[in-house]
Amino acid sequence: MLITPRFRATFAAVALMPVLLVAPRGGSGQDANDRDFGDYVVHFSAISTRQLLADVARQYGVERSARRGLLNVSVEQKGAEGAHTVSADVVAEVRDLSGHHQPVRVRETSENGDIDYLGEFSLSGSGTYLFTLKVTPPGHSQAYVVTFNQDYVVD
Repeated sequence: MLITPRFRATFAAVALMPVLLVAPRGGSGQDANDRDFGDYVVHFSAISTRQLLADVARQYGVERSARRGLLNVSVEQKGAEGAHTVSADVVAEVRDLSGHHQPVRVRETSENGDIDYLGEFSLSGSGTYLFTLKVTPPGHSQAYVVTFNQDYVVD
């Protein structure tokens, strides 16, 4: 399995690969952490910040805690010469099954030409969290909507 530079995102994939367990970008098919919208593919993952290595968390200014989550989103544009990440308008929200919801403020990061969006959020307890992403690529007026669930165990 070939790991492309796009997969590295801003997390330094070598350090996070065992934690994220996310398949590499590119290739054929659609992964559970990808949504294909024709010319664009949205990649996403959400983990507990406690899973981050201390030096990686420090590098990106992320607080490590069992009660904090980290959302990572990137947008690839397909092209004749392969896919590449692009800037986009990314709006995110997370809610738990009790209905408590919170916006996730994302910030754009860039490393080696790859663009990603990182956002931290609070975890009120163990359970399933529901995410809604609205991603608007450059030059588009309509957002692509992605929804996914992630289970967390808070010690």
